[in-house]
Amino acid sequence: MTRKLASIVTIASCEPIPDSDRLSVVKMAGKGWNVVTQRDEFQPGDLAVFFEIDSYLPADDPRYEFLKNRCLKKFVSKSGEMLKEGIRITTCKLRGVISQGLLMPISGNFPELCDVTDGQDVTELLKVEHYDEIVEALRPEIGGGSIAAEVMGKFPSAFIPKTDEERIQNLGDYFETMKGRVFEVTEKNDGSSVTIFLSKTVDEENPFGVCSRNLRLKPEGAKGVPEQWQIVKKYDLAAKLEQINAMFESEFALQGELVGPGINDNRDKYADLEWHVFKIWDIANQRYLNPNEAENLALQMGIPYVPVINRAIKAFDELTSMETILAFAEGKTARGHEREGVVFKSVDDKPFVSFKVISNRYLLKQKD
Repeated sequence: MTRKLASIVTIASCEPIPDSDRLSVVKMAGKGWNVVTQRDEFQPGDLAVFFEIDSYLPADDPRYEFLKNRCLKKFVSKSGEMLKEGIRITTCKLRGVISQGLLMPISGNFPELCDVTDGQDVTELLKVEHYDEIVEALRPEIGGGSIAAEVMGKFPSAFIPKTDEERIQNLGDYFETMKGRVFEVTEKNDGSSVTIFLSKTVDEENPFGVCSRNLRLKPEGAKGVPEQWQIVKKYDLAAKLEQINAMFESEFALQGELVGPGINDNRDKYADLEWHVFKIWDIANQRYLNPNEAENLALQMGIPYVPVINRAIKAFDELTSMETILAFAEGKTARGHEREGVVFKSVDDKPFVSFKVISNRYLLKQKD
């Protein structure tokens, strides 16, 4: 699923922020985000453009000039060459209110959006990019402490889903439609997503593959074996995937989070590289294994599984509002550090559903 970084929304409410004569907190219909805006900039029922956090807006577009002082993010090569610059949208706190994303009126700002409807994706039209994807694409040139992998090709998304999870703030209807459903809850490891597969369906000539979130990677980089391939040897994943494929008479992709030194600041202080499986995809049958089955299979094969917080919770019967589920996401990891958030995966016999809830406390503590 491609993330809607920029979309058309309908304003649901605008409430003045106490002790401020010029700011309001705005909510959007069907969404759980709060955005701080100028007072009287919007009225309920207005259509607006919403840019989610992690959006990367063109720096040369004069419409975003007012954001440059605090949101401009530049990428500079190891040799000092300017590679790219843009406006990064993040979480912030204004007058004690958490604000996530950017809202802009359509009128007077976006003449190209003269005939739009609520929910319409305008990410490509407005040339908005995903900040994390920019970092991934430029990592070989900007460095960053890890061994940069060379690209073999694109992620085989025609056969295997990418690992991006939708955020709960975009799933407000779940508080009604998902009542009664049972979910596993796991930590969202603060690392780097890696998908490893063995499938002739995906690639007849090179059936074993290692992928980052968006790219398939070569086993050798300019400075050695990249971390994504180091874990293949550490956990003997080629042999174990062969065993799993034979066991089920199918083809599988293991999806997990790479953590440790050199990975995303190693915020959980791992001494060595580790890889924690969080999903297993059955390529032949185009389905995810039940999370309980995936955990048992991973542990049976000697592959760590992402830390489990709760194996069976009726999430929307117990966490009945956006505020309560966001508060639930806050806490410490199994290793005692501030956790990024949690991931919910359905374990009942209904169609598989998964989503993430990112801790606002974590987002506010992040350093750019």
